[in-house]
Amino acid sequence: MKRLLAALLIVLMAPLAPAAEPPPVVGLVWWPADPADPRHRFARETEECLATTLRERAPGVRVVHQGVIRDALYPRLEPATQPPNEQAFAELLARPAVQERLRGLGLTHLVAFTGGTDVAPFQGGILCGAGYGGGGCLGFAWQDKTTTLAAALWNLERRESVAHEQSRSEGTTIVPAFLLPIPLIADTHTAACQELGAQVARDVLGEPAPQPGTPPR
Repeated sequence: MKRLLAALLIVLMAPLAPAAEPPPVVGLVWWPADPADPRHRFARETEECLATTLRERAPGVRVVHQGVIRDALYPRLEPATQPPNEQAFAELLARPAVQERLRGLGLTHLVAFTGGTDVAPFQGGILCGAGYGGGGCLGFAWQDKTTTLAAALWNLERRESVAHEQSRSEGTTIVPAFLLPIPLIADTHTAACQELGAQVARDVLGEPAPQPGTPPR
């Protein structure tokens, strides 16, 4: 009996473990949304890449896609009614009705991202022809590509802007042709998006940026 009471006393006196904080819930939204901008076609691809990178770099984080957010805030983020600048976006997030709707989604952070890939015209040349003995192509062509992405991050619980991040990736698609053209495509978009996603993940977790020369995680 004495041993039982002693064990019970030890359990009662032991410090309680602090409750684990719930993981962040991050919303993604393309802004400003301009369907006339040719880079707008990269919006969905960028969103999926950012979501994947966030989950990889910040395990446990939950991502809410922009379709859900736009529906919750309709029509405030439509092209004709969206905030024209970042100050207006912050003012929108400060409205009680907007805060209530975002809380209803469980959001702790909101990421507004933009950008895309600019593609230069092809240079060089490839000649193709056919004759009685067959056909083929001969030549060399190349095309420069530059992807620039940016993101603004808000902490919705503290109601403040947390960070601004930007990434850039350059590359060249080359097409050598000897009998058949063989394109070697430069994927600058994935490289820039993964870099941006890693930056945003650090901001969400409150981690410092790596020092120059430090290998990425």
